[in-house]
Amino acid sequence: MNSEDKSPLNMKDSNDTNNPEPRTAPPHHKLISKMNDLDDVVKEIDEGRRCAIDLEFIPERTYAPILCLVQVATDSGAYIIDPVALPDLQKLWQHIANPEILVVLHAANQDLDIINSLSGQVPQNIFDTQIGAGFAGLGYPLGYGKLLHQLLGITIDKTESFTDWLTRPLTDAQMKYAVDDVCHLLPIYDRLTADLQKMGRLSWAEEECKRYVDAERYEKDHSLDFLKIKGSSGLSRRNLGVLQALCQWRNTEAMRVNKPLKSILSDNTLLELCRRPPKQLGEIQRVRSIRPDQVRNFGAGIMLAVENGLKVPDLNLPIWPSSRMPPRKDVLIADMLFALLKVFAYEADLATELVGTRDDVQAMVRIFRENKRETSTLPLLHGWRFDLAGSRLWSAIDGKPFTIVCDARLDPPVTITMSADA
Repeated sequence: MNSEDKSPLNMKDSNDTNNPEPRTAPPHHKLISKMNDLDDVVKEIDEGRRCAIDLEFIPERTYAPILCLVQVATDSGAYIIDPVALPDLQKLWQHIANPEILVVLHAANQDLDIINSLSGQVPQNIFDTQIGAGFAGLGYPLGYGKLLHQLLGITIDKTESFTDWLTRPLTDAQMKYAVDDVCHLLPIYDRLTADLQKMGRLSWAEEECKRYVDAERYEKDHSLDFLKIKGSSGLSRRNLGVLQALCQWRNTEAMRVNKPLKSILSDNTLLELCRRPPKQLGEIQRVRSIRPDQVRNFGAGIMLAVENGLKVPDLNLPIWPSSRMPPRKDVLIADMLFALLKVFAYEADLATELVGTRDDVQAMVRIFRENKRETSTLPLLHGWRFDLAGSRLWSAIDGKPFTIVCDARLDPPVTITMSADA
């Protein structure tokens, strides 16, 4: 790597002799815009068997997010890869999908979705420091900047959060921001895993991160998107069929022209077209929210989608999913159990959301009623969640007695004791 590359990080390490700080990040960074330099980065990942990664992208201009930068850190250096100059990153993506290489990210959902979309590869051996922080009792979900400050005492500048990452050349401020977002991830990982190991929770965090390696997670099903549109529950079945056809057309058209869905037609416009399906092109213009250019560009497609929705046989029309409420007594039980779950999470210094949700508890009550525990995949009934809370919640559902003590002068202020035979 180029030893002459300088960065604000380098200059601080080399020149600030009066206030030395422990090195917690790679000693240099480099802008990667050529394939031979990318080969060097990949070789470095191979040697260290681990890396950290972060992406800068613009999500609001196109159907799929525009990848603008890829930041990679190893134990030796930090690298800013320019996908505009170097669009073929398959060599890197293959390493993200290599189960023998640890890949560290923070709040990994969107980044991994983009990597999978661009490469077709399913990421492997992922550790999300946001999840790790939650299990370490630092808070969940916790932003990267706050985690870095809490764990390593480092404060970074976030003024470039909404910068245009497609501008070239990159400014010094953009480069520093990009490096800061990735160069501390491996030190954070080392500190978090050491703390989690002492707490006996490292396996919990690793188990939770395994959700990222499930291929089904990356399979996007858009067939029921029409049910997510606010106001669609008030439509008749026939009009719901028109909405389904319009949503399918809009998704296909947005993908074709690579534009955001709502730039094709807004949700409100779709609803208006469904409430009064147009019979001819001129009727589209009666919808107040539709623009003349949308009629010109999409009018034929809109009319075809409406026609397809109106032709669906009655028996095949979509039905709004049943929202059958559970019996009042089961709602009451779930309310009580969710309060217990909050107490168990508080005792363990975990965010309740990491352990389970109100819906999870309601599902547990239903599973008990239907006697389906043996075949259930509900997370609360398996693994560390069952050991921490699920087993006690199940005992409570099964009628085993327990004692609650509430004392605002104590911490925890609420304690729960299950009976000896629970």
